[in-house]
Amino acid sequence: MSWGLFPPETEKKIYWWGFPSIGLGAVNEFLSMFLLYYYNQILGLSAALVGLALFISVVFDAVSDPVIAYWSDRHQSEFGRRIPFMFAAIVPMSLSLLALFVLNLGDADWILFGQLTVLIVVFRVSQTLFFVPRMALGVELYKDYIERNRLISVGQVFALAGISFCMAPILLLMPDWDQAHLYPWAALWVAFLLGWSAVMGASKLSAVEKNSFQSNRFGKASGFSWKQLQREASALFLNKNWMTLLFAFLFFSLNGGIQGGDAIYFNNYLFKFSPSDLFWSGPLMVGGALVAALLVSEVSKGKDKRTLVIISGSMSLVIAPLLVGLMAAERYFGFDLLPDAGGGVLSPLWWLWAFHGFLNGGVWVFFFIIVQSMFADVVEEHQSMTGSRSDGLVLVGSNIVTKLVGSVGVLLAGVIIKWAGFDEASSLELKEMAVYNLATIKVAFSLFLVPLGLLCLTRYSLSEEQHLRNLRNLGYEKET
Repeated sequence: MSWGLFPPETEKKIYWWGFPSIGLGAVNEFLSMFLLYYYNQILGLSAALVGLALFISVVFDAVSDPVIAYWSDRHQSEFGRRIPFMFAAIVPMSLSLLALFVLNLGDADWILFGQLTVLIVVFRVSQTLFFVPRMALGVELYKDYIERNRLISVGQVFALAGISFCMAPILLLMPDWDQAHLYPWAALWVAFLLGWSAVMGASKLSAVEKNSFQSNRFGKASGFSWKQLQREASALFLNKNWMTLLFAFLFFSLNGGIQGGDAIYFNNYLFKFSPSDLFWSGPLMVGGALVAALLVSEVSKGKDKRTLVIISGSMSLVIAPLLVGLMAAERYFGFDLLPDAGGGVLSPLWWLWAFHGFLNGGVWVFFFIIVQSMFADVVEEHQSMTGSRSDGLVLVGSNIVTKLVGSVGVLLAGVIIKWAGFDEASSLELKEMAVYNLATIKVAFSLFLVPLGLLCLTRYSLSEEQHLRNLRNLGYEKET
């Protein structure tokens, strides 16, 4: 049964699996855009200390990730294996998000730092408690080489819908970026989307998950074992394809962490766009990503995933830093290539910026879907090697690296923002000078780290033929 977004053979349960991405996409976009700016520019905490708090939270999270993943692989209850973890995460995940923007226990740096650290630790661990079992459930339900592209695509479509539902009212109602009293209301709206979509998705998937486990127990151990966890983790480190993806994620995540949290700085001081300017660009900015998410499963049919990610990743390397890099080059070398900043909606720079977002979003989403699908294909390869099916444990590798290494990037981003001069900038003129320093160093990091990640991906060797052979050997051929 289809809901119209994908081919008619697409099952309804795949949409319920994707439904929680509404809230997950919303909260990730919201925190990426606002958290660093809010604590730094609104509450006055040093950007370096914000980065340190985020780094500490991800260290906690990274330690919990493999335990939660393997526990959900081995858990058994009358409510299923994954679903109890997902339900347990919803309340702390939503409340800690809200508290990040509602609580203000004091103005001193050590108080703000402690508040941010504790709340973001609770949020990240709770998010893992929901995200990892849900991702593992999807990969267990859909094992086909191409169908997994569709699975991740559905999640991305719902995530983009969540970003639109989340950001549109916030940007429309926020006259500028420094309206401190509006941030708690924005967080309340995002927390509602997160909790609502998570409850709806988990509720609908409960029966699906129990039926799947009852019909297929092959490779699933009956209980949690630390020794078995150590053995399977050791086997993963001997898996060339898993390690290849792990190292690629290391470089991409470090770059993502460094680039994250800078959107408002650039919008405010480089492009000079207001929140309402971003609102009107929404259809274009999200449109490219949506087109990519809807088309990727068809475009990728009969094509090697490794080739697709290298092509799309190379395109992203050129497109992503292009506009910011050109504006920085104008400043330092006296070029006159781009329209003037500050013209607002429908100005020449606004059109250029929105079209750049359209292209960059499309290429990045295409890349992300395929590379996540590649990680999923390693699940059956690992099962063939060990005789044990551990969807969560295999998939959590990308989650750990993305968070842990990405948090190092966020820590560096905070240091870079401080180094660029934002913490000491007491006037608009000084902040506009600082943003060009910020742009230069971030473009340089991108041009160094992304090629290293792409180089790692060239070592990935799991083809569609090999994946189908693994499915046949494991007896899954009739399910795909």
